[in-house]
Amino acid sequence: MITIRTLTPADAPGLEHVAYETAFFGASAKTFFPDKTLFADLWIRPYLPEPSGFVAETKGKILGYVLGAEQRHYQKRFVRLAPYYCKRFLSNAYPQWRGCLPYVWRVVRYPTKNAPLHLYPAHLHLNVLPEARGQGLGKLLLARYLELLKNNHTNGVQLSTTRENVAAVKLYEQFGFEVWRDYESPLWQPWKGHTVTHVVLVKHLK
Repeated sequence: MITIRTLTPADAPGLEHVAYETAFFGASAKTFFPDKTLFADLWIRPYLPEPSGFVAETKGKILGYVLGAEQRHYQKRFVRLAPYYCKRFLSNAYPQWRGCLPYVWRVVRYPTKNAPLHLYPAHLHLNVLPEARGQGLGKLLLARYLELLKNNHTNGVQLSTTRENVAAVKLYEQFGFEVWRDYESPLWQPWKGHTVTHVVLVKHLK
């Protein structure tokens, strides 16, 4: 039996596993980011001080999650973590960090675009393990999170994905998300062999 429940900081290991195993167009991030610990610290840890989201769980294993924050809060948390990251680097907690530099460099050179924050202050990430797809978990998680945002009186929410994630785009559009912007990006070219169409999706909540 699969349960949808509110996530907690104690879910960090499960969140990190799902995030890493789905980050490359639904597959493992090891293709472009070999240091799993650094990946988790950069893309999961900033959400954990005040986690907002839900997990799909069965027998103690997290199969998927939806996680998000208001962008201004997320940015502040990220900045506050700077001493933590420095300490981790000095203690050699990221032994494969050099292999991640090509991706980091390209993210800086080809940053993703954001919709206006005064209209869509919140963002979200939704990921489900490959073996758990096709069971409607994405719909259940997204419905719960949108309800949470509405109850918190959030004006709007945004997210970024790619046109290659066909099922994800279809899911978001079913929930009323609209395309704010499509744009071609060479970000993924070294690993995909071609440019990818990124799409920023938005939804008004009021």
